[in-house]
Amino acid sequence: MAAAACAALFATTTGLPAQADPAPGADHQRVLDAMRFITDDVSTGNGSDQIPGMIVRTEVDGVQWTGSVDDHAAPATRQVEAKFRAASNTKMFTAVVVMQLVDEGLLSLDDDVYGILGNVLNDNDRQGCRLLGPCFAPSTDPAKKITVKNLLNMSSGVKDYLSDLSFMANVVATFPNTSYPDPADLVAEGAVNGPQFAPGKGMEYSNTNYALLGMIIAEKAQMSWEDAVTERIIDRIGLTQTTLPRNGDPVLPAPHDAHWTNYTKARVGSVWLGKPAGDQNASYAYGTGSVISTTGDLLKFMKALLTTETLLPAPLRDQMIAEASLNTNPVGVKVPELDCGIRTDRWQECIPNPALSNVQSPKDTTAPTNWYANGSWKIGKAEYGLGITKRTLTCGDGSQQVLYGHNGGIPGSKTYTYSNRTGSHMISWNQNGDWEAWELYNQYGMLAAEFCPAA
Repeated sequence: MAAAACAALFATTTGLPAQADPAPGADHQRVLDAMRFITDDVSTGNGSDQIPGMIVRTEVDGVQWTGSVDDHAAPATRQVEAKFRAASNTKMFTAVVVMQLVDEGLLSLDDDVYGILGNVLNDNDRQGCRLLGPCFAPSTDPAKKITVKNLLNMSSGVKDYLSDLSFMANVVATFPNTSYPDPADLVAEGAVNGPQFAPGKGMEYSNTNYALLGMIIAEKAQMSWEDAVTERIIDRIGLTQTTLPRNGDPVLPAPHDAHWTNYTKARVGSVWLGKPAGDQNASYAYGTGSVISTTGDLLKFMKALLTTETLLPAPLRDQMIAEASLNTNPVGVKVPELDCGIRTDRWQECIPNPALSNVQSPKDTTAPTNWYANGSWKIGKAEYGLGITKRTLTCGDGSQQVLYGHNGGIPGSKTYTYSNRTGSHMISWNQNGDWEAWELYNQYGMLAAEFCPAA
């Protein structure tokens, strides 16, 4: 039986009294249909990747709406108030605490990583350095210093430990009990590959940068990274459903749904072989991906960041956003403007809708053209700032929507949180499976369904 025929759709509206919905974003059926596409089976010709289920929350001018979709593989309907591992949405939390320390004079964006943490980037004795390329080393040459800002905007040249084959082999072998109690070991897994480019001379999305920032926060705030995020963000703005696991605690707090990963088991045809991933030791996501939250709390965080000075004074908040300008070409060199369709292994900054755009790269020609919302957007472009992503969505009618936020994946879960600059229109959604083949197309389809005018 086709998954779409078995999909269950649920929607509720909360917030202000019932009123005429504003537009765009008023047609929630478009969002639900896009979610149905993502949870449907690609073999039917009407879907994507048979993700077990999704939950979504939108807010437009103070009015919130929630919805959920379940695939036939899901054992029960998803709960719209469910908790989940928010993955790289965590980077926004870490970046905010760093900027708070800058505001308090405890840190500068120009501070040298070695000056704060010592020789943490030096390859440790256990691994040494790879045979190809130079090793990291402290330097008195300003051009070779890795600064706090380089870490925030992914321009440090430190390789992502998640792209290191030996690290990933260990994760696969030990999941869900993978344990990295010392974040310096995460840094070593990235540093062992040596500099990928000179600091500030390129951009590569790297989780190692945010493991380093977590360590810097612990050093400068004189408390653990977890305590700093809890005290300075979670408690300050009342994120009552948001927590951080401590000491490798593997439990995903209730209420939550089942989560499934294919990172260690491949899909065969249209059959997913998911492995349970709700409870897991997420110490490997220190500083970069371990926040546990809900769609409601993530929107509350975004609104506080974008529209108030509770978390940051306006100049520093604006700096985080204004510096969202880095993208890459295939070798990691900064390029101010890049033709759409060019891809990289770790970052895809400009994606065309093959049904509507004649700007394509060879790899884009295999993208699905029958997926929902293919008439709503032409091009989606991403640029990275100081811990926040700027996405410029060119809609099917040629208008543009500029959105700020983050997205991320962790075994068993993918989460997306985006808002316009004023915080008047926001969306956050989570899916409890991690194996979709067309993630960026699905992501832009969801954003288009919410933010773009109907085609």
